[in-house]
Amino acid sequence: MPADFVRDKDAVSSCALMAEITAWAIDQGKTLYELLQDIYLEYGFSKEKMKYIVRKGKSGAEEIEQIMTKFRNDPPKELGGSPMEWVKDYETLSAKNLITREKIEINQKITSNVLQFFTQDGTKISVRPSGTEPKIKFYFEVTGELTSRSGFDDAEKKAEAKIDAVMDELGL
Repeated sequence: MPADFVRDKDAVSSCALMAEITAWAIDQGKTLYELLQDIYLEYGFSKEKMKYIVRKGKSGAEEIEQIMTKFRNDPPKELGGSPMEWVKDYETLSAKNLITREKIEINQKITSNVLQFFTQDGTKISVRPSGTEPKIKFYFEVTGELTSRSGFDDAEKKAEAKIDAVMDELGL
């Protein structure tokens, strides 16, 4: 997003910002793809993917609520071969370290029916029911190693395989 706040989905401003980034990349003699690879080389590689499950009607809404309750009461202990470290619950504004048992408050004013899971290897999974549709959404982010542009495709494949494995573990 072009700013640190969003009043609504802001496609026009985002497109203008993307055009500016593209012009800058061309001035540097790079494609956007090369610029993205350079960002990954400097700051670390990560890949994101979203999956949603549709459950219609009253029974669907109840099932989505049961999924959230199960994740709240019994979070995964491990995902993708990495122990679960932190569970953040934005409905209660609390976070718990499953390894050290440390508990902290999340410092924000507004609650939301969102859970986030963080493994020791940097994998992050966010889960939330849609506010407007009969679905529950899962957002996955995994990190990987990238030491050269030539390794990009391999890092991408490994990250995709890890996300797929985590989705399988969660039964998605």
